[in-house]
Amino acid sequence: MNNQILNPSLHGYEIHHDTCFGCGKENPIGLGADFTFDDQSGEVKFTYNFKKLFNGAPNFVHGGILSTVLDEAMGALCFHLGYIVMTDTMSFKFHKATPVQQEHLIRAWPVKKAKRKVILECELTSTDGQVLYVKGEGAFHILPPRFFSDKLTGGKIAVASELLAVNKLKRAHLFDRISNT
Repeated sequence: MNNQILNPSLHGYEIHHDTCFGCGKENPIGLGADFTFDDQSGEVKFTYNFKKLFNGAPNFVHGGILSTVLDEAMGALCFHLGYIVMTDTMSFKFHKATPVQQEHLIRAWPVKKAKRKVILECELTSTDGQVLYVKGEGAFHILPPRFFSDKLTGGKIAVASELLAVNKLKRAHLFDRISNT
C-alpha cells in the first residue's frame, strides 16, 4: 500500500464488499446498515430504522431480519477488533415486538476471546435504551488469513488486510477489560 497512516475502521463497509446484505452500499435489497464502531465504549453502536418491507406481523420487524442485523453487528465488531470470522452459534431472546419505521439502537460488545473464538453479546433497544426488544449472544470462529480473499472484500483485499492488522493492534486493549481464556 502507500505510506499514509491507516486509522482503525469505524464502519462495516470499510472492509466488506459493496453488495454485502448487511452493510453493502450497492445492495438495493440489503439492510444498508452502518455497523459503526464506537471507540469510547469499544462496541459496535448505531441507530437503525427498519423499513416497512421488513414486516413480519404488520408494523413489526420480522424475527429473521432482527436476527440478521444482530448477527451482522456482532460479525462487524469482530472485523473492527481485527478478526476474520464466521458465525458459529447465535441465540436471541425476543422481549417485545420491534416496530418498523422507527429508530432503534443496536449494540454489540465483546465478552471473551478464546483461542479460536470470539464470544459477543448484542441488543436492540429503543434509542434511549429504555425499551429492550432483543438481546442476544454469539460465538464466532476466528478464521486464518487465507480465508480473507477478494471474494469477501470485493477487491479491497490489500486495504482490508492492512485495516484488520491496524484494528487488532489499536484495539487489543479492549480484551484486557474482559476475561481471556
